[in-house]
Amino acid sequence: MLIEAYAEIDFVITYRHDLSTTMDKSTPRNASTVAVVRDGPAGLETLLLQRAERGDHNSGAWVFPGGLIDASDAEVPVTGLSDEQANATLGVDRGGLAYYVAAIRECLEEAGLLFATDNMGQPVQLESDAGVRLLDLRPALQSGNASMAEACSELKLRLAADQLFYVAHWLTPLGRAKRFDTRFFVAVVPRGQVSAHDREETLDHIWIRPSAALAPENTRRLMTPTRAVLELLSQFADTAALVEWARSPREVVRVLPRLATGASGPRPVLPHEAAWDEIGLLDPEGKGTAWYEPRVDVPVRLSPTLCRMTAANGENTYVVGAEECVVVGPASADPAHLDAIVAALAGPLTAVICDDEEQMAAAEQLRLRIGAAFVVAPRRGFLRRHLK
Repeated sequence: MLIEAYAEIDFVITYRHDLSTTMDKSTPRNASTVAVVRDGPAGLETLLLQRAERGDHNSGAWVFPGGLIDASDAEVPVTGLSDEQANATLGVDRGGLAYYVAAIRECLEEAGLLFATDNMGQPVQLESDAGVRLLDLRPALQSGNASMAEACSELKLRLAADQLFYVAHWLTPLGRAKRFDTRFFVAVVPRGQVSAHDREETLDHIWIRPSAALAPENTRRLMTPTRAVLELLSQFADTAALVEWARSPREVVRVLPRLATGASGPRPVLPHEAAWDEIGLLDPEGKGTAWYEPRVDVPVRLSPTLCRMTAANGENTYVVGAEECVVVGPASADPAHLDAIVAALAGPLTAVICDDEEQMAAAEQLRLRIGAAFVVAPRRGFLRRHLK
């Protein structure tokens, strides 16, 4: 990452932020989620479930069916996809099929939908004997008293992994009490099946157009990854267009939000947002103490020798150095901004670098405020000569 200050003052340094050195002490648990879709009267619809209260940040949120991977998921027979293919698709060394199995299992447990084939290779209907018996096992599957591997073996079923398509990868931000490394899939609802929430882990469900779910008038609480996948789904008019795109080869990049705060309160900040890199620099442990928006006249220390202040006009002033300090581009002569500059000085001020007459005027006001002499000079060439 290029520190913004040095880009502006024509002196560039490189900041290398290695994520592996700032990982939370708790290891994220692997999880899978599937956005089930169908064609409705007005176009593509998706299934959302309301999470029950569990005392965490997911409680009460409207989400896609999904949950943690079980150890036994790796033992469940599937159709249409080998473990090697799943590993390559997900970018993992081993156990790729378990993500597909977990998504299908959780969809059955939470939404009452089953992606599976019988021993003749035909889609399983839930009203069939095998389907009814499997639905009867939902409580036992949820409680861990039965495994999907055992159920599929007894009922001679194979899970239809080839009906799921990998579309997104999200990692819970550092600092959360519970962290998940989650793969998101999309799948078209099996023909003739009707969704039913389980009334324990999920309290309600709805089929809804992605654009309607994202509309301001929808008051259902959506988590950041759910909202992002809904935005993806909203680009497609029907399930055929979505599946055609989802089948195509492409790279799925892992998304790691970072917790930060601001005038609107704390929230996850996404990698495409301007503040994301700086949040990682200022708050590597994910405590949520960094801000996602500028604070006027508040010194922000970017490094031991670099501090930034944002003036009310939106321009930045930088203080560089420790034992001796240089002010670069004083953005305002406002007294509050000059006070912020003085507060950021870690040592005696030796120079102020200016670009124009307004900055020169601000430098003169700073001289009066400090009551000490310093050099006032144009920016070009100064730093290369004096800050090696």
